[in-house]
Amino acid sequence: MAKQNRYKKMEQLMTRLLILTAILFVLYLITAAANILWLEILSAIAVILISAAGLGILYMSKELLKQRSLWLTTGFFGLLICVICSIVLAFP
Repeated sequence: MAKQNRYKKMEQLMTRLLILTAILFVLYLITAAANILWLEILSAIAVILISAAGLGILYMSKELLKQRSLWLTTGFFGLLICVICSIVLAFP
């Protein structure tokens, strides 16, 4: 029972972190389109660091490839890849 409560707390925290990262990614896209360079750089760095930290936390808790946490892994990895590809391709 204690493991389920601990997992639920971690899942709630990681869900909030994933939503925050998605909001920062949208902010990155908007600022990149509007050519606000300093905010674009800050939001890109924040998305990269939060996504990497989320994946690191999932790895350290041994939840990275488990079925119940696969959606969190996919979300963080997807946002990380989207930002890196956007920076490399200079889009938008």
